[in-house]
Amino acid sequence: MDNINTWFGNRPKWLQEAANRLFTKGRLSEEDVDTLLDKCLQEVDGGNPAPSMTLPADAFHAQTASALHLCGIGNVEGINALAPRIALDFGSDNMAIVYGGNGSGKSGYVRILKHVCGARNPGALHPNVFVEGGAAQSADIKYSIDNQERQASWSTSDDVIEDLRPVDVFDTECGRTYLESESEVTYEPSALLFFSDLIAVCEQIAGRIDSKLGRHSSKKPQMPSEFGDTAAGKWYSCLSATTPDADVATHTKWDAENDRSVAELERRLAEKAPSDRAKELLAKKKHVEDMVRGIEDHLSKLSDENCRRILKLKKDKLIKREAAQAAATKVFSGAPLEGVGTDAWKLLWEHARQYSEGHAYPGQTFPHLASDAKCVLCHQHLSDGARQRLASFEEFVKGQAENDAKEAEKALEDAMTAIEDIPTNQAIKTQCDAAGLTYEGDMPPMVASVEALRQRKAKLLEVESEDALPDAPDCTPWLQEAKRKANEYAEAAKKCQEDAASDTRPQLQSQLRELKARKWLSDQRDAVKSEIERLQAVDRLEKAKRLTDTRGLSRKKGELAEALITEAFVQRFRDELTALGASRIKVELVKKRVDRGHVLHELRLANARSCAPTDVLSEGEHRIVSLAAFLADVTGKQQPAPFVFDDPISSLDQNFEEAVVQRLVCLAADRQVIVFTHRVSLLVLLQEYGKREGREPKVTCVRCEPWGTGEPGDTPLFAKKPDKALNALLNEHLAKARRAYAEEGQATYAPLAKAICSDFRILLERMIECELLADVVQRFRRAVNTQGKLDKLARIRAEDCKIFDDLMTKYSRYEHSQPNEAPVAPPAPDELKADMEALRDWRAGFVMRSS
Repeated sequence: MDNINTWFGNRPKWLQEAANRLFTKGRLSEEDVDTLLDKCLQEVDGGNPAPSMTLPADAFHAQTASALHLCGIGNVEGINALAPRIALDFGSDNMAIVYGGNGSGKSGYVRILKHVCGARNPGALHPNVFVEGGAAQSADIKYSIDNQERQASWSTSDDVIEDLRPVDVFDTECGRTYLESESEVTYEPSALLFFSDLIAVCEQIAGRIDSKLGRHSSKKPQMPSEFGDTAAGKWYSCLSATTPDADVATHTKWDAENDRSVAELERRLAEKAPSDRAKELLAKKKHVEDMVRGIEDHLSKLSDENCRRILKLKKDKLIKREAAQAAATKVFSGAPLEGVGTDAWKLLWEHARQYSEGHAYPGQTFPHLASDAKCVLCHQHLSDGARQRLASFEEFVKGQAENDAKEAEKALEDAMTAIEDIPTNQAIKTQCDAAGLTYEGDMPPMVASVEALRQRKAKLLEVESEDALPDAPDCTPWLQEAKRKANEYAEAAKKCQEDAASDTRPQLQSQLRELKARKWLSDQRDAVKSEIERLQAVDRLEKAKRLTDTRGLSRKKGELAEALITEAFVQRFRDELTALGASRIKVELVKKRVDRGHVLHELRLANARSCAPTDVLSEGEHRIVSLAAFLADVTGKQQPAPFVFDDPISSLDQNFEEAVVQRLVCLAADRQVIVFTHRVSLLVLLQEYGKREGREPKVTCVRCEPWGTGEPGDTPLFAKKPDKALNALLNEHLAKARRAYAEEGQATYAPLAKAICSDFRILLERMIECELLADVVQRFRRAVNTQGKLDKLARIRAEDCKIFDDLMTKYSRYEHSQPNEAPVAPPAPDELKADMEALRDWRAGFVMRSS
């Protein structure tokens, strides 16, 4: 306690106040939480000096816990297929067994208990999926605390029943949790509970602070992006809870002088920049030079000298074409058709060449004139005259006269192509406008000169001599003026470029942006102040939230848990493994970590690397280890709360099964143990060991009825003591069969009688085990019990054996199929009564018989 008090003395003052209130009251009210939140905020402001925390030396001494007992479950509605008409009663003693076959409703009852007690991984409570609609899911839970009976009506919309939280439930899912994941112990000593509650208070205060923080969302206006790199923009982006009021006044100040400065800067910047003016002048210079270059090119190509050359080429073409025509006339004079040698004919001849060399006669020179050759056009055999004509045609086509004519035509065509298209009048006007050349009227004077050049070019192909051509225009004055204008543009551009080198426009633009940013800040003065106030409020709340940090509490709780939980928990686990006969299994329980005040443990294979227990242990070992971990966990509680086990021996062999039974019976010495099972062997063993320890269990059988599952009923015959089973057969079953015999006859009586005969035979076996053989040996039990019993075997006489031989022989007939020729009718009620009374009388005499 000295250590804890010293530690608390170094904690925040509000936390010390919370610890004082929690220790005094046990549970804090909403009003307490509100007060603690105020004190936490006051501590941030430097106020509220709370008194130091001091807990008494006996603060966490163990106190006597209340005795809790589960009494029963009734009025089940809408949960699985459960529909019992009477309540499931767990009795008033510490041991209860709920026996039933598969599908009888046991798991449904366990699921209800998991939900009402707040067990781990309770799973979903489904309605009866085979019934449409369905009632609201609910059940009545009867329990007692310190022998004071209570009843709670619970539904799935309700939370856990707080009184039943100490109840622990073990099933397959619970066992998997212990073995396959980190597990937190389900109990805590009072000192750790105190720290857990204090951690919960911190989280509650932190949650309320978060709620307040959520109401302080920023409404800070978004500054225009162009002001981001200004001094005013950078100051605005760095607003904080500590921004002084003087800074706000300075950065948001604006007066008439600032307005005048903005106007002057905007006027100066409205003037065109020298660099932009230089680019404009150079562009005009280029337009002038391009136009001059084009006109000079056309003047050169339409000069008198070049026109004389073109006219000479035209004359040469005509002469050579006439010579070629004369040669053709000579060649084609005997041709039977007109037009041979014309352009159309020449085109046909060239296509015929391509066809012959590419398809008809590949690899043969065109025309192919062999004796078996055919005309490539008409596909007829060539006559001698046809061969001569084809040869002469080819000679003409490849002759010198024709080649000369073609070359002359090509030379003329190239000369005319070299004279490019002359721009239109509108194109000339557009060029002059782009170049900034001024003129009077709608069109510049250059248009007339260009028109003369256009006519001179057009006449070249029409006239025969140079004298017939229009005169070339004199463009010299215009060209000189244009070149002078281009030089002016170049000089002016050079001067503008020199001016741009010393331009102050970037500095002026920066000054204007800075002033506009300050003007924007001035307009947002109120918003700036509101944002700073918000940041101050947020800073205050965040500082308060840091005072609620639970890491220090978690570390301290972890230190205490090491001594108060972990060591004892690990030792109990080892003890449970030994008690369950599983000490040979190499597993160990170790502390993993402390998470937000929760001490987490895990099961590991001892001295094994990189391998989980689930990868190595068999299914039975898995079950026994998880059961040991569960018992080590829950037996450490201060309150002896009930245990509920759902088929705890699933997958266990006989050795483990007997060890588990002995452990369960031992647990029932100081707490209630409820076992749900479908295993006859477990039922018998629990009865056997329970009787030996003076804790004979209450056995309830649940079954599936037409109206639903989970219906509690009488203990099955094989689970009853032989004398009680005999009385039930005689007074209940036989009485019912006798009424059916008297009222409805043989047809109704026969199946009832056959069932009684079968039960009576089972009872005979039980009577032999428990009475005749003095319970020395039993089915479903491996041990032979002789202590205090073996001398009773001396009472057996030959007539005892004969009684059982006769009855077993007689009633075994009803267990087998009967021959058609000699069916065995069931005995009449009086005969059954006589045999049962004879057995009862035998037992009464045998028990009283001395050896």
